Amino acid sequence: MKGYAVSENSSTVDQVWLAREIVAQSPEAIVVTDPHGLITLWNAGAVNMFGFSVEEALGASLDLIIPVKLRDRHWRGYQHTMDTGVTKYGDSLLAVPALHRDGHQLSIEFSVALLRDDAGTVVGISAVMREVTERRAEEKALRARLAEAERTVTELRATVAYLSDRVPPFPTMSVQGWSEQPCTATSFNA
Repeated sequence: MKGYAVSENSSTVDQVWLAREIVAQSPEAIVVTDPHGLITLWNAGAVNMFGFSVEEALGASLDLIIPVKLRDRHWRGYQHTMDTGVTKYGDSLLAVPALHRDGHQLSIEFSVALLRDDAGTVVGISAVMREVTERRAEEKALRARLAEAERTVTELRATVAYLSDRVPPFPTMSVQGWSEQPCTATSFNA
């Protein structure tokens, strides 16, 4: 296989064991589908992330985890990839909503790899997925706090501009410096 290296001292049996262990032990969901979008591999990470057992997932359509409103778009892209052998996402990390077995929505990030036979024909797609629901919620809360802070700054600027037009200047007074110490007048000239 191209694209990876294994010690020359390792046997084919060792390599097969290694590949199986990587898939089995990965905390990320690893899902492989055939040209029709049917699930052919579903690891323990996928069981933990989506709540479907291996038995429930194998042979099922990816619709199992795709929200209804995104299915048409997903399948158009999937079919295009199968027809052309090209994915428009390349090596990009994708972020999309997904469904858990109990119906709640997850936020996931994933990358895909096209699986090709010896003739170069795409025979499936593998995806490595990570749940980022909590991180996305934290990012959303931070964006809301930032937006609120920006509104406050805008309001303060407007207040300062309004007051600066209405408060008369004091030409005989000036600030010569700043101190955190309490202010005490030592002399006053009018």
